[in-house]
Amino acid sequence: MNNPSPIDWNYSGKPDALMGTGATRAEKTIAYLGGLLVPLFLVLLGVKGIVHWTWWQWIIALAIGADISAGAIANALNSCKRFYHSPIQPGEERYRLVKNPVLFSALHVYPLILWLAFDRSNWLFGLAWYTLLLFTTWAIEQFPLYLRRPAAVGMIMLVILVNVYLLQPIPGFEWMAPLLFLKIILGHAVKEEPYRPA
Repeated sequence: MNNPSPIDWNYSGKPDALMGTGATRAEKTIAYLGGLLVPLFLVLLGVKGIVHWTWWQWIIALAIGADISAGAIANALNSCKRFYHSPIQPGEERYRLVKNPVLFSALHVYPLILWLAFDRSNWLFGLAWYTLLLFTTWAIEQFPLYLRRPAAVGMIMLVILVNVYLLQPIPGFEWMAPLLFLKIILGHAVKEEPYRPA
């Protein structure tokens, strides 16, 4: 049987840490369109009067929302999987740290930013989600490769349950933890075969 989407770990070109070096136009388009999802819903919340933020809070919310929603899709791209789960290539020396899943996760301080910018009384939201993000990223690495994807799905199920029943979200950011964990745990930390167009 002819495979219309071969697996190819090889790539070349200008390093692209956002979409993965060699991302196709279709891959980039789906990620950029995905980046509109959360911001559009946030604007809808504002129009309906559900959230009442200052102008600078809106900038923070829209920027984080765009990054998480675009990043969740971008990290699942085959080009991104290939880039982040391949050894450092010539010209990629400055990407050494972000090719480490735990260090990449550590850069995502969004729970702390939202806590400080939107509800300083809800310190548990910021500290708990940031700590859990780092811990689950490390934990995924402890599983054999063939179990990482199902383990990641299980962790995200747990995150959804904790988000709904245990940790009080900051109003307007009920989506943050599930989508951030989709982006980092399932999208970034799980190594998968990079299928390519024929």
